[in-house]
Amino acid sequence: MSPSGRRMGKGHRQRGALATRRLPMPGRRGSPRGLPGGGGGATGAQRFLLGLFLHAWLWAASGSSAQVFNLSLSVDEGLPPDTLVGDIRAGLPAAQQQEAGGFFLSEDSDDSPLLDDFHVHPDTGIIRTARCLDREQRDHYSFVAATLLGAVVQVEILVNDVNDHSPSFPRDSLQLDVSELSPPGTAFRLPGAHDPDAGLFSTQGYTLVQPSALPEDPAGPFFQLRYGTPGSPPSPPSSSPLEPLDLVLLRRLDREAVAAHELQIEAWDGGRPRRTGHLRVELRVLDENDNPPVFEQSEYRAAVREDARPGAEVCRVRATDRDLGPNGHVYYSIRARQALWPLGDAAYFTVGELSGVVRVQRPLDREAQAWHQLVIEARDGGAEPEVATVRVSIAVLDVNDNPPAIHLLFLTEGGAARVSEGAALGDYVARVSVSDADGDPEQEEEAIGEPGVGLGSGSISLSLEGGDGAFALRSGGSPGVFFLCVEGPLDRESRDLYDLRLVATDAGSPPLSTEEMLLLRVADLNDQPPLFSREHYLASVSEAAAPGTAVVWVSASDADEAGTDHARLRYALVHLPVHCNPEGVWPAAECGPSFTIDPESGVISTIRSLDREVQEAVELRVVAQDLGEPPLSATCLVSITVDDVNDNEPIFRRQVYNVTLAEHAPVGHCFLQVSATIGFVEYSLYDGFQSYDTSQAFQIDPHDGRICVSQDIDRERDPATYDLLVKAKDGGGLSAQAFVRVEIEDVNDNAPVFNPSTYVMSISGQTQPGTEIINVLATDRDSGIYGTVTYELIPGDLSSLFTIDSTTGIIYLTSTLSHLESTTLLLMVCARDCGGLTSVINADITIHILQTMLAPAEFERPKYTFSVYEDVLEDSPVGTVKAKESLNSSEPVSYRISSGDLDRKFSIHPWLGVIRTQKPLDHETQPVVVLTVQAQLGGSPAYGSTEVNITVIDVNDNHPVFPKASDEVKISQTTLPGTALYLARAQDKDSGQNGFIRYTIASQNPSIFSIDSGLGVVYLNQSLGSGTPQKCTLTLMAQDLGVPPQASLLVLTVVIEEQEQSPSLTFANLVYQVEVSESVSLMTQILQIHAYPLGPQGASLQLLYSLEPSADSAVFGIRPHTGWIYLRRQLDYESTQTYNFRVFAWILEDRLSQNVSTSVIVHVLDENDNSPTFLHDVLFLKVEESPVPQGVIGKITAIDRDSGKNGQLSYFLLSDGKFFKMNPNTGELISWVALDHEHQVHHQVIVLVTDHGSPPRNASMVVYVSVTDINDNRPYFPQCLPGKELHVKVLEGQPVNMLVTTVFAKDFDEGNNAEVVYSVSPGKRYWGRFTVK
Repeated sequence: MSPSGRRMGKGHRQRGALATRRLPMPGRRGSPRGLPGGGGGATGAQRFLLGLFLHAWLWAASGSSAQVFNLSLSVDEGLPPDTLVGDIRAGLPAAQQQEAGGFFLSEDSDDSPLLDDFHVHPDTGIIRTARCLDREQRDHYSFVAATLLGAVVQVEILVNDVNDHSPSFPRDSLQLDVSELSPPGTAFRLPGAHDPDAGLFSTQGYTLVQPSALPEDPAGPFFQLRYGTPGSPPSPPSSSPLEPLDLVLLRRLDREAVAAHELQIEAWDGGRPRRTGHLRVELRVLDENDNPPVFEQSEYRAAVREDARPGAEVCRVRATDRDLGPNGHVYYSIRARQALWPLGDAAYFTVGELSGVVRVQRPLDREAQAWHQLVIEARDGGAEPEVATVRVSIAVLDVNDNPPAIHLLFLTEGGAARVSEGAALGDYVARVSVSDADGDPEQEEEAIGEPGVGLGSGSISLSLEGGDGAFALRSGGSPGVFFLCVEGPLDRESRDLYDLRLVATDAGSPPLSTEEMLLLRVADLNDQPPLFSREHYLASVSEAAAPGTAVVWVSASDADEAGTDHARLRYALVHLPVHCNPEGVWPAAECGPSFTIDPESGVISTIRSLDREVQEAVELRVVAQDLGEPPLSATCLVSITVDDVNDNEPIFRRQVYNVTLAEHAPVGHCFLQVSATIGFVEYSLYDGFQSYDTSQAFQIDPHDGRICVSQDIDRERDPATYDLLVKAKDGGGLSAQAFVRVEIEDVNDNAPVFNPSTYVMSISGQTQPGTEIINVLATDRDSGIYGTVTYELIPGDLSSLFTIDSTTGIIYLTSTLSHLESTTLLLMVCARDCGGLTSVINADITIHILQTMLAPAEFERPKYTFSVYEDVLEDSPVGTVKAKESLNSSEPVSYRISSGDLDRKFSIHPWLGVIRTQKPLDHETQPVVVLTVQAQLGGSPAYGSTEVNITVIDVNDNHPVFPKASDEVKISQTTLPGTALYLARAQDKDSGQNGFIRYTIASQNPSIFSIDSGLGVVYLNQSLGSGTPQKCTLTLMAQDLGVPPQASLLVLTVVIEEQEQSPSLTFANLVYQVEVSESVSLMTQILQIHAYPLGPQGASLQLLYSLEPSADSAVFGIRPHTGWIYLRRQLDYESTQTYNFRVFAWILEDRLSQNVSTSVIVHVLDENDNSPTFLHDVLFLKVEESPVPQGVIGKITAIDRDSGKNGQLSYFLLSDGKFFKMNPNTGELISWVALDHEHQVHHQVIVLVTDHGSPPRNASMVVYVSVTDINDNRPYFPQCLPGKELHVKVLEGQPVNMLVTTVFAKDFDEGNNAEVVYSVSPGKRYWGRFTVK
């Protein structure tokens, strides 16, 4: 830009004039900035010309010597515009002040804001402010003013500072994190405050402001400020003289006392009044692990029952740590200490690492250790953790977990469980002592801490059960000592064995008891004479009988002990005087003795030929004498008739007789006479065609053959058919037989019986006519027409509203109930059979009529079946039942269990219908639970119900149990290998595989024994040599087949006795097994066992046999001389399939010899003696109607107690084959055609079940199938045929709500499906003008 300028003319003042270059002056370069009189309105050309003029003038002036004057002015910042600053002329000499005439200006630089901030008068040189000045923006101005005469004034304007700014920090707040372990004197650097003002008005200092709301700390402040002093040089070049600003810690912090400090830092300047700025400092105290955990108690004391299970809570210790985070987290542990016992106290307990809960870790035993002391550590989670300890003393409370022990010492001769029947009253039989390992409740506090302290027996009561007063217990003086004494007379013949039970009961809560079974035998005295079965025996023998022919068998019995000399009899004959026929031709010698008797068996036989013409009759006297000391005897008379020779057998007129006999025929009524030809015969009657058991129901006259009733016969209780065998025998011993079949004819002797006889139900008042209300059921035990039941409704109040199906017993509603209020109706139903008998007790039906629009809730299924394992946890789901929601109601359905859960083992969710367990289940006590669940719709008093069958599935929760924990058996040293020594018997309450037991030998020393895994029979495997110990111990294990298996142990001690100097015995077989049908008659011989003595003289020794007394052997008997085992009680395969017992044998001549034994196993074979039975007498099923077949709608189940084919069942339909079929193998009832409720509501099906036995047995039952309605029919208007219209006329001008016509619709469905709602369809021409209700 070329130098230019303009003169400042008088009266012209304009801002923004064009600036020129400075005027060159000595020692300074510059350019003029103003022109005299210039204006902003000058054109560019004018300005250019003025510039050339000023430029030329300046160059001209520069050539002359100009004087330069200095003028310094000052003005305060912040003054208003037009404030007077000074006069440029004041810088000129006084002589020139009046000659100035105007000024040219020149600034220091091109961007000087002089003319923006000041007004300079061009003529007078007066300087005024153009705006409010800010020293912080510009603190001085400099320019040059030249007069027209060439004088130059250097003007300096200083802007004076005023206190118009407050100190300010870089930010309003600051957060510091300080460790609570920081030592006093620690400094924390803070940012300093900045004040744009200068000098005294800038920041002069800092103050730590104490909040007025906080009380003054007596210990003094935690912090103080440290900073530089004003005027001191700052350390960094850019820093303030007061920096650095530090916050200094005066004393130690404690986070647990104060977690945070909020400080206010105030910065102030030197103005009057002073200005301030603030900085808020939030100081957070960081936690350090400076606090150890502290327990709430100095010592804990607790008690726990000794039967507490592992995991049971004992007590809770609690420690707190005031630190934060991991430093404040407390972890618990038990400090292991030196143990006084093999297991230290810490081994029995555990403590929750986080919870501090002390729990039992392993089973406790107060009898071993009554108290425990633990040292529990509490350790925090710091890097260097702090630790605290506390002592926990735990007392183990005694639980009555040890039953008393009973110890028996027999005081009888030989120490055996035997007492003589001649024992006097008060004689001692045994010494009984009792003890208990548990503690005495009164002494328990004294016993704590003394392991093993047991209870004296003073708190144990001992009682004696059984014996019928023959024995009693007497106190022995010392606590826990009793004597078993004879209390009443003993008679072995009336009772030879007493089953006594000693029961020891402690005083615990609940008390524990121990039972000791004692089989006390009564030793025999020879106090019973023999007794003949008859006083006079009659017999006959043919004169043609050869010598040695048995004529008659006399039998006497001795009530003394069998097998002893007291009961062993010998028979002898005493011949009476002989009366011979005087006309005989034979010598007198022929009238001599003709008979002899076997002294052992009592069989009388001929010793020579007989001649009826010489001696027609013989009388003998038989003497039976026992071998006791002294011997006792008895006699009987035997009369023998010598019969003529007979060559022809009797002949029945008919071989088979068929006869019908009405049941309940009077006793003595004779209904049939059989007759056999050829002379005199004697008739006998037997039960069964192949049996020789006397008939109990009938008897026959032995002389005329009339068969008569001997007991009352009930066809419903007794067999419907009897097969009898009639035998006719003549005097010569020839016989014939005939068969009689008696068919028992039914009479109407049973009236129908309702079961149940009382019914209660609720129905809605909106129930439609034709609805099935309830089904009553009566049964009649008679058969045929006498067993067919019909039903009738007994007239009564409002009974006309109902009707009953006379065949099925289903009661239907015949009229509407809407006109009735909520009420209760009582109906009575009578059952009548076709013989005219009526039920003694009629069925009472109570029907509650509920006036509600809601029908009772109906379940989706009439019966639910669920299964659940017996070991499921409480609150486990079992199954869900669901009722259908009503179509015309939004009310919720609620559920409840109404019956079948007496023990409250189950619960049901009131809205969801989920059945859950709420108590432990046990298959062994209740394998099946049948619940009745009710569903209620909202608040409606009507409800529906369903049956829920819950099967509790067995788990292996019971271990096999031996009758005793240990046992002992004695054997001879000469016992042969393979001999059965012992039968182990254990029982398991579980079922199926869980209850099936296998036996093994867990350990034995020495290994010379084996065991049958299925039978539990222990055998000797090898000979017993001289090196065999006198006692051998075996541990027998009984283990079931469950998963996982359960087991128990039995310790068996085998005592080996030395061989006595007598011939030893052995059985031909070590174990005898036989299969016997359950239909075998009593007294039938099933098995003969045989033992034989060892040694050269063994063949001449006589052996005796007996059975070991037991529950199994009581079913059988044994012939003592022959070893034949026979049946004494009827067998029943369904009750017992196998019998195990032992048989003993000994030598009669050697009373001191050892007896030997063998095992007998009898397997019972099943016969088809049980008919199938249904689980339900009558079954009711419901199935929805459907246009397609429904398939399986129910299952009929029957059971048969027989096994194999006898228990295999097949099912058949006897009726209603049009709609249903039956699966013969599963019993599933199948709907194989579509069912229509509107066509047929009820179906009656007769199901036959038969087994596969020979001959087969069968049973039948009735199944009632109800077809429930679905909404498959549309409503229709009867008065308007389909496709037609109904025309109604109405006069105009009729008032609103006037009845125009009545229409009604019908629906073939039932219930809610048949309820019709009326409305007027929209869109029609007159829609909105008519309404329908």
